[in-house]
Amino acid sequence: MSGVEEKRDVERVEEYRQIYSMVSLKGVYEAELSTGVIRAARFADKIRRVVIAAFSRIAPLEVILRDVGEFNKKLYDEIVEKRKYKKSDLIKIVVDARYDKDENRIIFGEPDIIRYVPEVELEKLKEENKKLKGVLEKIKEIVISI
Repeated sequence: MSGVEEKRDVERVEEYRQIYSMVSLKGVYEAELSTGVIRAARFADKIRRVVIAAFSRIAPLEVILRDVGEFNKKLYDEIVEKRKYKKSDLIKIVVDARYDKDENRIIFGEPDIIRYVPEVELEKLKEENKKLKGVLEKIKEIVISI
């Protein structure tokens, strides 16, 4: 990440601290982090800023950037490779994280990744489900009559 990007993120963190509550402290060096609802394409930037907001007063910036970079790679594998979310999908990521002073690392728990499905898509799925139930009933009738 370039110096300009680092500076931009640090400036945005101060803005986020004042406007949004994305961090719930659980202990001196532990917090629950949340991105809020975002487009899937923006998860890496948002997670990085949330982690900076949570830990910038207790952990060195280079440690934060290193560890959040590793965490973002894992999130990418989950969101893009495994779940196949589109860039435009709305998601929210919540994860517990703690700073281990002895190891000089931020340790992330298992993320809870929630996908929000638009009403239009839900209606399509409901219709498809209704049709499949009808087909299933017809198959049951045929099997019973045999």
